[in-house]
Amino acid sequence: MKKSWIAVVTVMLLLVAAWLGASFYSARISGNYVTALPEMYQQQDFVHIKTIEHHQSFFSSEGKFELRMPNVFATSEEGQGALGFIVQYSISNLLLPNSAGRVTWQLIGDDKIDTRLTKLFGQGAALKGQGIIQYDGQRRSTVELAELLLRDGDAFVQMSPVKGTLVWDNLALHLQLKTDRLNGRAEGNALDWHGIALDVNLSDRMQGLGVYTMSADKGSSDGSSFEKMTLIKNVSVSNNRLNVSIAQTIKSYIFDQYKLNDIDQSFMLKNMDFPSVQTISSIVRDTKDLRNMTLDERAKLTAAVRQLLDQGFSMALPKIAAKMDGGSIDGNISIEILKSEGPVGRPFSTAQRLNASGQLDLKGRVLDPAQTTTALLLGLAVSTPEGIKSIFDLTEGVIKINGRTFDMKEYLTYSDDLINALLAP
Repeated sequence: MKKSWIAVVTVMLLLVAAWLGASFYSARISGNYVTALPEMYQQQDFVHIKTIEHHQSFFSSEGKFELRMPNVFATSEEGQGALGFIVQYSISNLLLPNSAGRVTWQLIGDDKIDTRLTKLFGQGAALKGQGIIQYDGQRRSTVELAELLLRDGDAFVQMSPVKGTLVWDNLALHLQLKTDRLNGRAEGNALDWHGIALDVNLSDRMQGLGVYTMSADKGSSDGSSFEKMTLIKNVSVSNNRLNVSIAQTIKSYIFDQYKLNDIDQSFMLKNMDFPSVQTISSIVRDTKDLRNMTLDERAKLTAAVRQLLDQGFSMALPKIAAKMDGGSIDGNISIEILKSEGPVGRPFSTAQRLNASGQLDLKGRVLDPAQTTTALLLGLAVSTPEGIKSIFDLTEGVIKINGRTFDMKEYLTYSDDLINALLAP
């Protein structure tokens, strides 16, 4: 009997030792992840992480690091703009059935970088949350943002508290945030939005690939108002080609004397050479919007733009639709740059490489009688049983507008000269 008790105690001690050893190992892994953050984000232009202070014990850790977002706005006398925060965290790594660790964190404005952060966020935490580290490496956290209030004389911006969730791993990220109201006033301008939600679901957060969704129940400004607005942006890469689509729907929109309902519009960029886009974006950021380029940067930019055009791409407004009192609007526009079939460095030809087409159908009383008559007399539209319609097509330098044909090749040579001059090595 005594031996059996010894065996049981021995097994229990071994299990406890294994549990503590695994917890200690988990703590080391979490610590290594935090201390590696500066290197992970070293090549990122939108965020910098530095000044890591990490304190490790056997089963927990705590510390802080500096997070900067360069060039969000220029505020310093040297002209260097940065939005800066201090992130404080504590991690408990004792293994539990539902998690490998628990995390508590808060983000505080660093007024040494920008003194306006103290006015905006106060002295307390700007963002805070609690979360867990799952056994598969995924991390989950709540996100809470206190009410924001910034006053500068008669101007102010106020946002009600924000709540949401954040889920991420080594590659993906999913952020969901909601707030009841965003209200601002400044120099005759006014903004008041209600029921705002943000959903960012990224398959590759380092490259920003994924789906971005923003919605609002209603909103108004000094010149317009709307109800039920949703904006969705989708960014993806396939076979080294970048595709971007943006879709917006608005249930009701009022501007001046116009009232539109059921607005549905979209924009697409397809098959853009991804390495060229990355090069162009990097140079634009590094040179502060192309204002301070070296000769090498100018050469790289020119080569990237030429490669982008040589590979071809398309852009479109696939859908332009809305309803209004007594009428409706429906249309689409597409533009395509054809892939170059000639040798590398061949001069760009608008007539050979640019195709475009589109149509706009106005039914009912969209335009007043005088505007309709003017459009018909100028050949901008043709009459239909339900209203007026405009159609155009540009192929091989010949444009057709509402059944009329115009040869544009001679005029397009001027644009060719300008484009090729800009693309010259």
